[in-house]
Amino acid sequence: MQLIYTTCRAVLFTAALLLSNVAMAQEPASQPTNMIFAQIKAYSVVTSFTTTTAAGYLMIKSTQPITFVPVDGTTYEKGQGVAGAKVMYVGPNNIHSVREILEGTTYYFNVFAYNGSGAQINYKQDNPLSATVTSASMNEDGYYSVLDPSSANFVNDLHTLINNHTMVAYTSYKSNIIPAIFERDTTGGNVVINCEYSNETTIYAAPFDFNAQAYNREHTLAKSWMKTAALYGANSLINYAEGSDYYNLLLTRSTPNNIRSNHPLGEVANATSTYGESKYGPGTGGVSVFEPKDDRKGDAARAMMYEMICYDGLEGGWGLTELLSEASDQTQAILKQWNQQDPPDKFERTKNEYIASLQHNRNPFIDHPNWADCIDFDMIAKAGVCAGLGINDAVLDIAWKVYPNPSSTIVNVDITGLQSGNAELQVYDAYGRLLSSMPSQGWLTTINTATLKSGNYILKVSADGKAAYKKFLVVR
Repeated sequence: MQLIYTTCRAVLFTAALLLSNVAMAQEPASQPTNMIFAQIKAYSVVTSFTTTTAAGYLMIKSTQPITFVPVDGTTYEKGQGVAGAKVMYVGPNNIHSVREILEGTTYYFNVFAYNGSGAQINYKQDNPLSATVTSASMNEDGYYSVLDPSSANFVNDLHTLINNHTMVAYTSYKSNIIPAIFERDTTGGNVVINCEYSNETTIYAAPFDFNAQAYNREHTLAKSWMKTAALYGANSLINYAEGSDYYNLLLTRSTPNNIRSNHPLGEVANATSTYGESKYGPGTGGVSVFEPKDDRKGDAARAMMYEMICYDGLEGGWGLTELLSEASDQTQAILKQWNQQDPPDKFERTKNEYIASLQHNRNPFIDHPNWADCIDFDMIAKAGVCAGLGINDAVLDIAWKVYPNPSSTIVNVDITGLQSGNAELQVYDAYGRLLSSMPSQGWLTTINTATLKSGNYILKVSADGKAAYKKFLVVR
């Protein structure tokens, strides 16, 4: 017995000694150099760098300066979180198409060269290749320049503008938009997405499959509401522009999608069914409604409003009182309320840019949320003056700046292009309601935005009987 015990101890000691003496691979002599960014878009960017003789590279990405330093003998994997950053890539390649990008955001990259693998991996830890890039901001690029919001024909002109677009196949949604916009890398070689109605997280090995992941392309304005449903049948509408339009589609789990069915959207007073952050039941008016999670309410409202404007006139009017099925129970008041309470965030603006690159049109209620307030969505008609901002004012032609934009506590207004430096400054919300007014404090005026909610605002500068406007965003 003593012999067996002694022998076991010897074997364990030898094994431990061998493990402790594993020879690390030789540290790389140098880090990669010369990181270059190309094809910088609101939703993606391509990056490359000059390689060394190293076996591979550990690439880290973050929206903050990176403090992470890899530990020798430790293997990291794509999608792993490290000290507030994320591992973007591990391997020998030096050219990458970077996704998980949001518009107008600065990204930091560090690249560490390494040799070896597993317990022998050895990183060059000092002076990694570091670089930053800022993704393109949402940019309508003169798309709406043909419109006059003060015109009596504004709604029809808006319809004509956005209805002229390229139809993208409904069946291509999973290959077009899900990898580019929704998927995020996680560990184990997997990706993760979230349901836009319930916020449920789903992890899977790409590629995405609707049946395997139990997801749907949810028609926010339900197919059965569409005026063409009676003509073609609701299920066949996916073969037509109004049924395949990506601006009207949200990515949702099948369960909340089925719960919503073709019911109107609204605020549930007494839930009879819930799924994640979504719920269904009688609303304040007694009509049963479906309520998505808070930070997608505005998205859903703007998707529905877009669809009505884009396809109005196709087999008749597309106002809520003119559409089919349960559309007449949908109140435009809740859509406008959600449009204001949940203004377009970076994710929605990024998706807007991506869909615009495919369909070659835009969702005007993401670019100009205030336009919703001057449209009667019951009958699709002009209702009042868009934004109430004196649209017919003569243009004040000056070079001026509003910064920082986005803002959190203050915004500075630089009107050095105005010779006298004397002007009236007014802040409006996205609905064109006047919030504050003040005279300029010379050429540079500081406005307190700390009391404003997150969302889009409009600054008006008036001088010499003329006016100029700029949008700014408040974030919390």
